[in-house]
Amino acid sequence: MVDMLKRQGYTDGQIHRFSYDTNYGSRVADVSKDFDAFLQKEVKGKKFDIVAHSLGSVISRYWMTDHAGDAANVVNWISLAGPNHGTMAAYWWGDAAGAFWKKFVWDLEPSSDALRKANNNKQYDWWGETGGGPTRYATFRSGCDEGMGGVPLDSAVMMDKEDFDSTSLGGAINYKVTDTDKDFAGHCPSHPGFPQDSEVQKKVYELLADGGEGGSDYRLKIDKVRMFDETGDGGVKGNADRFGYIRVNSAGGGSANLSNVYWRNDRGDTDDSGHEWLNVPNSGFNRGTWTDCTNGRCGIDVMVVDEDYGSVVDPDDVEVNGSIVWDVRHDGAGRHSKVVQGRYGKAEVFYTVERK
Repeated sequence: MVDMLKRQGYTDGQIHRFSYDTNYGSRVADVSKDFDAFLQKEVKGKKFDIVAHSLGSVISRYWMTDHAGDAANVVNWISLAGPNHGTMAAYWWGDAAGAFWKKFVWDLEPSSDALRKANNNKQYDWWGETGGGPTRYATFRSGCDEGMGGVPLDSAVMMDKEDFDSTSLGGAINYKVTDTDKDFAGHCPSHPGFPQDSEVQKKVYELLADGGEGGSDYRLKIDKVRMFDETGDGGVKGNADRFGYIRVNSAGGGSANLSNVYWRNDRGDTDDSGHEWLNVPNSGFNRGTWTDCTNGRCGIDVMVVDEDYGSVVDPDDVEVNGSIVWDVRHDGAGRHSKVVQGRYGKAEVFYTVERK
């Protein structure tokens, strides 16, 4: 990725690489202090961007919460395959790994103190875990990311019915890179393969280079979502226990760095009119019909789970987990639809974009 940036005109003096050792007792809080010392030396008082891979996403966000004044200088924060909500693999590695090898594993247990602090001091915030600062946020996850301990970061975090996947954040533009998505030319990188992936690199550069010139004079609304080609659990228990959300993110920085949740249901829920929840927007969870596409982008996140009445959400219960990004640089106003592919089903999202 450094080579790519240099080909685009960046100089060595504009690229600052922070590295750290996670093998011998490091915790997120400790590395965050080292990161602060690094930033004070390299970019103090300047505007800068953060591109973080994997654990670096948690470390850098932890630093931003701890140093709100300095964090106001972060223009773009970009997470590549970040375990931003943790992973159940951290529980499975447990104290054995923490006590004898990688102590940061404790910090990646879902709902850990470190993750709560990194995510705007909140466990989950449907409206915007990124807070109200000036930074613009983007995350990238992959359908081929094996994650940690064999637990994909693209799966539900599996703590309760309000889980996101591990990487995407409320209030961020969330990209999903899959072999079914033409936006990334069919690429589907592994966890360590993100920084080297040419299509990811292109999108990262676009985010860094745009300068916000897309403007905020567009807005987006969800019209309808439908499920099809669903197999779920093979029909053993059906889909009465389905739950999930449709979320639209503006990710613009400041007060615009928020989400609208158009659907949010628990098992067996219907909307306010008694319709099955996927067919009609539930006004009880809408913060507004339209979402402003700040900086010329809006992101749509979709997660649908069929939990089979169990107490824990397993990865193979996730029918659909995908994201759509509308970008004025590539997409026009008008009516759009896109199919979001999941392991056990598909959802087609219909949405309208208009100039304000």
